[in-house]
Amino acid sequence: IPSLDEVKVDMSYIAFAKAGGSKTITLTATDSWNITNIPAWLTVSPASGSASPEGIKVTFTVGATDSDNSSEVYVNCADKVQVLTVRQIAGPQEIVISTCKDVIEKGVDGKIYWVEGQVTSIANTQYGNWYLNDGTGTLYIYGTLDAKGNTKNFLSLGISVGDRVMVHGPRTTYGSTIELVDVTVDKITPSLIKAAVDAVDVPKEGGTFEVAVLYKGDGLEIEYDADWLSVKSMIKGADDSTRVAFVAQANPGGDRIATISMTSSTGSHSSITKASGNSSTITISVKQKGAIIDATVAQFIAAAEDATQYRISGIITKDTGSDYGNIYIKDATGEVYIYGVLDAEGKTKQWKNMGINVGDIVTLITPRASYKDTPQGKNAKVDAHIPVIEATVATFLAAAEDATYYRLVGTAGDLSGAGKYGNFNISDETGQVYVYGLLSGWGGAKGQFQTLVTETGLKAGDLLTIVGKRTSYKGTPQVGSGFYVSHEPAATE
Repeated sequence: IPSLDEVKVDMSYIAFAKAGGSKTITLTATDSWNITNIPAWLTVSPASGSASPEGIKVTFTVGATDSDNSSEVYVNCADKVQVLTVRQIAGPQEIVISTCKDVIEKGVDGKIYWVEGQVTSIANTQYGNWYLNDGTGTLYIYGTLDAKGNTKNFLSLGISVGDRVMVHGPRTTYGSTIELVDVTVDKITPSLIKAAVDAVDVPKEGGTFEVAVLYKGDGLEIEYDADWLSVKSMIKGADDSTRVAFVAQANPGGDRIATISMTSSTGSHSSITKASGNSSTITISVKQKGAIIDATVAQFIAAAEDATQYRISGIITKDTGSDYGNIYIKDATGEVYIYGVLDAEGKTKQWKNMGINVGDIVTLITPRASYKDTPQGKNAKVDAHIPVIEATVATFLAAAEDATYYRLVGTAGDLSGAGKYGNFNISDETGQVYVYGLLSGWGGAKGQFQTLVTETGLKAGDLLTIVGKRTSYKGTPQVGSGFYVSHEPAATE
């Protein structure tokens, strides 16, 4: 459903059968609103109203018909238009099963598609939000109608993970996700196999774990996609379940994930021969904790994209302004984009309440992800946060000598005697301070100042930004633990 600030609806596609009936949507509006382009075969009540920030119920009603009807109606509010599609299908329709891949890649929003596949996971058991996989791809089902066409009654259908289901409903796009919305269930083929769990957590030390499985087919085939897993035993229980014991090896690296597939078949079907017959497959996710790997930004960028957790640290160079905390961090080896930062409770969209700002130093724990082949961190957790205070030289000189980091912007003094460590003065309009050693960035190695000068072109007179602590030598204030952030070349005559 397209999102407008002025007017929002919880359903943009409204479908009726031959017998007609009524369906109600919730409309939220910031100003007065009205609905136009209402065809004669459709009644809308109310068709207009005042601002409704808390939402108002609007009912669409159609009578019985012998012919198909379809129309777009327009919700107008504050010079913006929300389009709704209303359809009534009277006659029988030719059912053409589409693949998930075709619906996702070639489908058209608003058109009704039939798909058939296996339920791989269920996200919401009230509205019926779940995932369907047909072997060509996975499609998100957002809302499932019950046998009477009502919403919020998914459990009455008895659909479980592993079942094979045929549904039809209109395609829509929400953000970047392709969905079928408020689908009607045409057929349910109960799974031949059920497991007591769909996910298992294994400690980093490894060990044995069991999965209880109840299957109705002629046998049980087990596959897994990780060489650190193996099957230890299969024992039939008194309750007809089979207890499959797996062994996980100790994990010397970062977090990792594996998938176990269990298939039961009847007749001549085989997951190996792909012959005809009925077959059901369930999957079980196995997550194993591992050691968190400390890495520089450069090492993180070069790492493989998987579930391994890395601890990276750097100064925040840019905040895109998103509630999710989409930021850039930089250390002495490079810069990387972080797509989302979680709060202490693991919640998203809390970034603006976390008190972390551009220029601060953060240590993040994140897996190596990517977007369009560009490395990035994703859903990072904050391991440590060091606030950095902006200061003039005079403010810095007057500050207490402690662990506080300050951001100073000043003119670089004579660098001819800076040596390999980077010992020199910087000054602004409020004063001058001695920098006792400057690293090439956060976490940089000592004694590399001349390399920094060569790579950046830094010279005396340039406007230099550094971060460091207020320290002293024999009572004279100086910048300690300092590192380079950026510089602007001095104007040349």
